[in-house]
Amino acid sequence: MYWTLIVILFPILCAAAAARIYERRTESLFAIAVSAITFLGSVANVFLVRGGALYTWGLGTLGIFESMLRLDSLSALFSLFSSFVWLAAAIYMYSYMRYEEHITSFYTYFLITLGATQGIFLAGNFIVLLVFFELMSFTSGAWVKHHESQEAEQAESLYHHLSLAAGVFMGVAVILLYLAGVAPVVGSPAVNPRSTTPFIWAVLLLMGAFGIKAGMFPLHIWLPKAHPVAPTPASALLSGILIKTGAYGLIRTGQLVNWGQTALIPWAGTLLVVVGSITMLLGVCLALLQGNAKRLLAYHSVSQMGYIILGIGAALFLKNDGAFGIAGAVLHSLNHALFKSALFFGVGIIILGTGEADLYKLGGLWKRFPLTGIMMLIAALGITGTPGLNGYISKTLLHHGILEAAATGRPIMVWAERIFTLVGVGTTASFIKLMGLAFLGKQKTPVKFNRGENKALAVAMLMLSAAMLVIGTMPEWALGLLVEPAAESCGTVGLSVLGHVDFFTWPAIRGMLLTLLAGFLLFAVGMKTHLFHLQLPKWLSIDWAVRTAWKKLVQITRGGEQVEK
Repeated sequence: MYWTLIVILFPILCAAAAARIYERRTESLFAIAVSAITFLGSVANVFLVRGGALYTWGLGTLGIFESMLRLDSLSALFSLFSSFVWLAAAIYMYSYMRYEEHITSFYTYFLITLGATQGIFLAGNFIVLLVFFELMSFTSGAWVKHHESQEAEQAESLYHHLSLAAGVFMGVAVILLYLAGVAPVVGSPAVNPRSTTPFIWAVLLLMGAFGIKAGMFPLHIWLPKAHPVAPTPASALLSGILIKTGAYGLIRTGQLVNWGQTALIPWAGTLLVVVGSITMLLGVCLALLQGNAKRLLAYHSVSQMGYIILGIGAALFLKNDGAFGIAGAVLHSLNHALFKSALFFGVGIIILGTGEADLYKLGGLWKRFPLTGIMMLIAALGITGTPGLNGYISKTLLHHGILEAAATGRPIMVWAERIFTLVGVGTTASFIKLMGLAFLGKQKTPVKFNRGENKALAVAMLMLSAAMLVIGTMPEWALGLLVEPAAESCGTVGLSVLGHVDFFTWPAIRGMLLTLLAGFLLFAVGMKTHLFHLQLPKWLSIDWAVRTAWKKLVQITRGGEQVEK
């Protein structure tokens, strides 16, 4: 368990040293070195759990001290891909952060957040997980308000309050688990809770807590505000890694109810399928309406997290037959971390070179940023599910999962499968819009800064692109080495079906190609009819509804006084 402690404590302890380094180049190299060591520790942990091994670590034999850390194949996988993307971000920052202010504090929070995130994935009980969850939320909040603009301050305030709510939900859930006679141990199913009502409420509160961080509808409102205002490396980590702590928590919550075998909450799977479907559809619709590249990517984080939530819900609904759902959710968590981080890196290079994030003011950048264009194209093909890229593999698994749920004849599951296909069309249209408006056509905004592609930025994006191509072209290897052991450590049964999936049959490829073609048509219609410029009324905004309700509540408590906007 020494490597487990290292990947958590080493970055946090090194953050104290980073706070005393004031030379930009030294800070960057230091962050790369710390991230590289953390990644090597994560690799060592993956080798430790080969063959289904499980390690726990504690300081005593009672209560939370008995199982403080847990290393199994699931936690090892999440630790591995998060540290890999973190290392890519550190390399990217070597060039990017030279143009930012207050970089000492940024690097300090960067390393603390790395350790805290590892702590979440390696926590042995929900109390330890809560401690690291709160630490991660606090330090990453500093990223959001880094630029100290009014927009950044407002986004950080919303992020802070919702993170605080998530912490309260989780804390109350732990208390309720104790009242229900269930130890809040990560990775252990609650077979026979002593009291039903506290247990049900504990599970719902855990879903809410992790749903906030995952950007789950209607708790997603912080995400499209926080990601665009943060520096690009922070946006990549917020979207690529930090929201995966929510997905990880939802998977562990599914494990807590024994993947539907605990009959106390038979509707949990259906609830997550409904919420996941709405999250997918809402995110992609709002992404299509965005002109700002970073905000478009932020809304797609909402949509892609909907895929993951849908997979977890399908696994809960199908119980013993939910292998496709959970395997797809695990793999899509990894895949989304890769292609969404790469896309944010690419947009960051565009902003460095042009000073512009508005897609309608860009164009013709292919000649100036050819490598960025190629790497972003690979990531865009990945997120749309193009055969040969990583997203195609995880979306195929997720589609199998929801198809099995739809085969039960439940109308909700049938509609969820239809929404799954529809969202794929919208995703394709969104990334045709992103790539087409930024790189093709006539260049509208000159590259006025002597900034752009260089070795550090290229290496960071190449790392992620190589991983996407390996998973996409060698899915059996990725499933056997990474996904199946992780799904097995979740308590999932029936994993043998994963070995019989042929990802590259003509019907499967044809279905995905038809989805891509429909996406091209949607993009053409949207641009021709100016559909993507549609301005929705304020009352359709969940953010507006929440703020209005809050103002009304405060006004009532103050005896009818007007509340300042």
